[in-house]
Amino acid sequence: MFRLWAAQNVPGGVGEIVVMPFHQIMPAVRDGHIDAGLVIHEARFTYPSYGLTMLADLGKWWETDTGLPIPLGAIIARRTLDVNAIADWARASVEYAWAHPEASREYVLAHAQEMSPEVTDAHINLYVNEFTRNLGEDGYAAVEALLGRAAKEGLVPAFDLAALRL
Repeated sequence: MFRLWAAQNVPGGVGEIVVMPFHQIMPAVRDGHIDAGLVIHEARFTYPSYGLTMLADLGKWWETDTGLPIPLGAIIARRTLDVNAIADWARASVEYAWAHPEASREYVLAHAQEMSPEVTDAHINLYVNEFTRNLGEDGYAAVEALLGRAAKEGLVPAFDLAALRL
């Protein structure tokens, strides 16, 4: 998504892209090792504590530019597995987590990069939403738009996007 945003918004290009684990990005920007960074996960809520400023919100850009929700991730599996069963399991897991948020709290905090329960809760509340339970037409359209645009930019190979639908 960053490369798609940059293609529209940075006419001269962005220069060298340095790939690093996301938990190293904010310290690297703060300490002057890199000029800017793309932050994800809880860092979206904590970058000001590093003295950093947001230059662009890719989620807002995507939603404004496409009118679609931002496609954040995917559950992938071998084609030989039962896709509907996997979708049902994922849906049941999300519904259980919504009904029993305390059941996953210890696990989430153990694996969070930012340990504050408030930050972790804000992250979950923003990103674990109705699209997590049921992608729906807007969700599929968002994935198709992202992959279609990325293919046009040569970032991913072109393929039949209809194959993504359950």
